[in-house]
Amino acid sequence: MNQALFPYSESIVLSLCKEIEYIKIRSKNIKNSLKTCKNKTLSKRLILELESLNKNRIKILKISENMFKNSQELSFEFLLEITKRSFSVQQM
Repeated sequence: MNQALFPYSESIVLSLCKEIEYIKIRSKNIKNSLKTCKNKTLSKRLILELESLNKNRIKILKISENMFKNSQELSFEFLLEITKRSFSVQQM
């Protein structure tokens, strides 16, 4: 049964890894933009987007933790690790 799920889990892990990478890069870009932004309206929009990205990051973290708990596959551990590391970028 696990063999039948493997291609799907691999695809899910890959998609989530791509999403985390996007969130990490976008968060970094927003933070850089906020440093130089003079427009209050734009700053508010950027802050809202950053908060939204952070919520998505937390969702992915919960998903990856649950996947890793249920199956100790290396790909799930990898996803969990990169998700946790993406939080350090958010803190910068």
